[in-house]
Amino acid sequence: MNLKNKQIPITCQDKVNVNIEQFYISDFKVLEEQWLQLEQIANTSFFLSWKWIGCWLKTLTKGQKIYFIKEQKNNFTVGLGLFVEQIIVRHFIIPSKQWYLHRTGKEEKDQIWIENNGFLLEKSNKSEIQKAMWHYLLAQKNNVDEYIVYVAKKSSFDHLTINNKKYNSVNENPEIGYKILLTDFVSLADYLTTRSKNTRRQFNQSLRHISKQGEIKFSVIENKSDQKELLENAKHWHIEKWNNTTTPSGFSNEEFNLFHNKIITTSHPSANTIMAKLTLDNNLMGCLYCLTHEKKVYFYLSCFKPFADNKVKLGLIMHIFMIEWLISNKNSYSEYDFMAGDARYKRSLSTAKEEYLKLTLQRNANKFAIENLLKKVYKIIIK
Repeated sequence: MNLKNKQIPITCQDKVNVNIEQFYISDFKVLEEQWLQLEQIANTSFFLSWKWIGCWLKTLTKGQKIYFIKEQKNNFTVGLGLFVEQIIVRHFIIPSKQWYLHRTGKEEKDQIWIENNGFLLEKSNKSEIQKAMWHYLLAQKNNVDEYIVYVAKKSSFDHLTINNKKYNSVNENPEIGYKILLTDFVSLADYLTTRSKNTRRQFNQSLRHISKQGEIKFSVIENKSDQKELLENAKHWHIEKWNNTTTPSGFSNEEFNLFHNKIITTSHPSANTIMAKLTLDNNLMGCLYCLTHEKKVYFYLSCFKPFADNKVKLGLIMHIFMIEWLISNKNSYSEYDFMAGDARYKRSLSTAKEEYLKLTLQRNANKFAIENLLKKVYKIIIK
């Protein structure tokens, strides 16, 4: 297909056009141009930047069916999204055709952990654009059993109403996310006065104990080659920490490594990667891997050397040093976002929180009604 010149059918009034077509790799450059143009008038995050989406598309296999949805208003593109189709059989008896938004539905590929998911939308009329896109999808592609959006901010769907009796909205896996509004503070001391006495005590105690063992240095790494080297030297700690758990480290997954090599090295006008490292007598002790988009910094993952002294909390030290650096550069950065996950350190360090969810728009079918009923019964039984 020709994404640039394709005649798009009118689906509603006021010259608003929506269309869905299968996406092929030959359309990559045209989609890149359109996506980057829309980014300039969209209020979005790193995860919907072309830096993320373009790198993600390059990791998909040729056999996967990808569908492209675009909304135009007065011949200007105002909404974009990409779905990957998967056919599964759940519980050995429930078949489902699934469309995943900016995901594949396959664990090894989705371990790159997209968050703040959704359509890329022109910011002045986001709710109406989103509503029109979903209306078109559910009306024209009603042979899809389940549309799945994960992980998404709950607030991005607060005004979405599904006026289609063939589909039910199912919100699953609610999570809390945390962040720090950096513009509220003029210094680290100012920030620390808002934290609990226990958090301040743990930070000071950790810093005091580790300083007795040598010279501590914290530095922020912005050079791409240095970032790759840092991650290569630190990732084995992440692998060891999560080995033999239900969620092994992404660094054990070749798909994950290939994707992040692309993310680090790919250029973009407003999305970037930033890392920080902590050394003790010039020996690496840990690193933070963050994603930046415009003035927001998203904490993505960390790798720390196991430390024998349990009074030393390397993660707490590094995050607070990172917060200090960001506050000192607050003309460039306004938020430090820990994203989804109700971890204790996020609660103790954050100044704001928000809800995340997995949204499934599920076809109104007996097989799903029975499945959902059995889920409810199971939850009652195990309580």
